[in-house]
Amino acid sequence: MAITKENIRPLLKAITDDFAKNREELCGYDRAIGDGDHGDSMARGTKDGYEAMMQLPEDSSVFECIKTYSRTMLATIGGAIGPIFSTVIMELGRAAKASGELGAEEYVAGLKRAAEKVMDLGGAKPGDKTLVDALVPAAEAAEANKDKSLGEIAKAAEEAAGKGVESTIEMQAKMGRSHFLREKSVGHQDAGATSLYYMLRTISDFINE
Repeated sequence: MAITKENIRPLLKAITDDFAKNREELCGYDRAIGDGDHGDSMARGTKDGYEAMMQLPEDSSVFECIKTYSRTMLATIGGAIGPIFSTVIMELGRAAKASGELGAEEYVAGLKRAAEKVMDLGGAKPGDKTLVDALVPAAEAAEANKDKSLGEIAKAAEEAAGKGVESTIEMQAKMGRSHFLREKSVGHQDAGATSLYYMLRTISDFINE
């Protein structure tokens, strides 16, 4: 099932609801090695993004819906994670601009471009204990399965992101506030990577339901 203008709103609602549900859990991960407000920021940003998107005309395109959602998130969240997460979502929207839908080809292209843009934006690379440790494996898994269905691609990306999150537990942080903890950051999973995984899991569940 491709993401079209007929079902983009329910998908963004599902993403928003999932962040609300996991708000405290994400704060807990962030509290261990960061500011402790990551879950609050993601829940607030996606809620505001969804509300802004719902003000658009009903026949708005996938691109227009995602653009409004991501830009509102950026304005609401701020800090370091705001631009990064907004970029991930925005690149999925841009991938759908030409065709009007987020199908298999668009999803692969969107994740690949998102990984490239996020690394350029923040300077993080795999192994730095950031969202990149979930995003890059997800993009690589999507590319490796590009000849399969959108559902299979989304599932492969989700599973790779999940393994990426697990890998952050034994990493020493090299970016953000948590890098000041040095070896004390080891033993805790990264909140940003977890959020990315949760979003890809929600997308995969939605596509495959």
